[in-house]
Amino acid sequence: MSRHSTLILLGIFAIVTPFSGLPATLRTLLTVIVGAAVLGIGMAERARMQRSATAPALTPVLSSAEESAVLEPSHVISSI
Repeated sequence: MSRHSTLILLGIFAIVTPFSGLPATLRTLLTVIVGAAVLGIGMAERARMQRSATAPALTPVLSSAEESAVLEPSHVISSI
């Protein structure tokens, strides 16, 4: 099951929980657990999205002149 599907099911569960007829303490506990699960999945998804958005920017893009300079270093000794 994907994270998106899990979030949808947890959202439905959060909506239905107050009308479940369970004792108030159990309803409160379930609400906190479902909220924590939604928060955890949401934060993990956000971190994954940010990693995937910044990953391509980490590889430098070289022009053809820069590539040839990197691949074929010059053997000229400077007189400085």
